[in-house]
Amino acid sequence: MGNLFRKQGVVYKTLSEELLAHCRTITNFTDQEIHDEHTKFFSFTDDGRLKKSHMEPLIGEYLPSTKKKHSKYLTDCVFLAIDTNNDGYIDFLEYLMSIKFFQTESPIEKADFVFRIIDKNGDNHVTQKELERILKCLQDYHKSLSSIHVQDVVNEGPKPAASAIVEKLDEDKSGVINVSEFVDAWLKDESIRALFTF
Repeated sequence: MGNLFRKQGVVYKTLSEELLAHCRTITNFTDQEIHDEHTKFFSFTDDGRLKKSHMEPLIGEYLPSTKKKHSKYLTDCVFLAIDTNNDGYIDFLEYLMSIKFFQTESPIEKADFVFRIIDKNGDNHVTQKELERILKCLQDYHKSLSSIHVQDVVNEGPKPAASAIVEKLDEDKSGVINVSEFVDAWLKDESIRALFTF
C-alpha cells in the first residue's frame, strides 16, 4: 500500500507546500489536521521512521470506544499492511493514511482502504495468500467478537477462510479479487464487512 503514497527513503520532516497538497489530496484532511498529525508523528520519531510499538498510542485515539480494547490487534494489522517493505517502520504518509482509514464514514472509501491494506504488494489484486495474512493477523480480534457472520467464516482458520472468500468474491474467476469485486462485496455482504471492519 505504501508504494502508492510515498517516495522511498523520504523522511517528510518538513511540511512543504507540495507535501501539504499531496497530503490533502490523499486524505482530504485540512492543513491544520495535517500539521497536528505531523507534530504528533515526529514527537515519536526523529528520523521519520515510526516503530510498531509507537503505533498503538498514536492510532488508539481514533478507534471507536467499542474497539479500544482491541487496539493492539488492529494497530498491528494496519502496521503490518502499511509497512510495505517489511522493515518494521512506517513513514509519515503511511501513518496519515492509517488515520484516514479510522476516520472515514464513507463505506466505499472504507472498502477501498481495506482492499489496499490487504493488497500488500500494491498490484490492485488480492490473492488468497494476502487474505490469509490479514485473517491470521486479525485472528485474535475475530475470536473476541460475537458476530455469527465472522465466526462462520473464520471457524476453521485463516487458510480455509481465505480460500472461501476468494471463491465467493472472485466474480470473473481470475483466481484473485480486484478492487471492484471487493468494494461490491463490502457494500452487499455483511460477513465481508464484519470480517474486515476494524
